[in-house]
Amino acid sequence: MKQIQNKVEYKSLDELFHLDNNPRTITEESMNRLVKSIKDNPDYFEARPIICSDRTGKLVIIAGNQRLRAAGIAGLTEVPVVTIHGLTEEREREITIRDNVELGDWDMDLLANEWEVEDLSEWGVNIEKISDQELEDFFANTENDASERKQKMITCPECGHEFLE
Repeated sequence: MKQIQNKVEYKSLDELFHLDNNPRTITEESMNRLVKSIKDNPDYFEARPIICSDRTGKLVIIAGNQRLRAAGIAGLTEVPVVTIHGLTEEREREITIRDNVELGDWDMDLLANEWEVEDLSEWGVNIEKISDQELEDFFANTENDASERKQKMITCPECGHEFLE
């Protein structure tokens, strides 16, 4: 069995440096959700720590810049960090992008049947990505009549898109 070399350590916020030219941005609404998530789920934050590189002699965040900002807003003084030693600048750049690439798709049937829309939205699932066709396909496979279907739909006041209630 391979031995893991990197370990999670708690570091003071002032020991960490944000990545210059970080290509990832975040909206105020998403930042507020991230702050809440960090407060409500410290075990999850520790399981998905900030990743740093020490190539420059400083602990530069290559994955988790927004989480560091959110941790500061949440009032934390220390955060979970894994430092990867010996990275090249090229590998740092690759990890920065890979950490933010969304792979995979949602199984809309499972989401519709197993989770509440409010929870999904709070947890950061962009439910606006649910297409009209996916909603139509979902309802075509239910045994409910049209009037019951309408009762299970809500309309987003911002974009007018219909979602499962």
